Amino acid sequence: MAKKMKSLGGRSLSKKSGSKNNMNKMLQEAQRAQAEMQEELDRLDEELSNVEVEATAGGGVVKVVATCDMRIKDIVISEEVEDEDIDTLKDLIIAASNEAIEKANKLKEEKTNEISQKFLGTLPNFGD
Repeated sequence: MAKKMKSLGGRSLSKKSGSKNNMNKMLQEAQRAQAEMQEELDRLDEELSNVEVEATAGGGVVKVVATCDMRIKDIVISEEVEDEDIDTLKDLIIAASNEAIEKANKLKEEKTNEISQKFLGTLPNFGD
């Protein structure tokens, strides 16, 4: 015995071409936004390679300068540390280096988030 099919509530099972066109249009917009966002992120990486951050340790006796592409550019050691042992000096350099890298990461993350929000905000119904 075959079961009877219940009413579809006025909905048709046939595919609507308008719905497919809307989906294709949304997909194209998302792909375009992704490509533009990637270009902007690539430009940001290039720009950040020239942005410097500084960090100090030991009350300023060790200063590390790093770029936002995570490269140490300079280490300045005050003459005040000439009497310190090598282990203390190493600790100060490590502390200042880690702080500089944290600052560079934070700046890069902030700029990347700005770009992401700019493009994700243009997509219809993103996050709904």
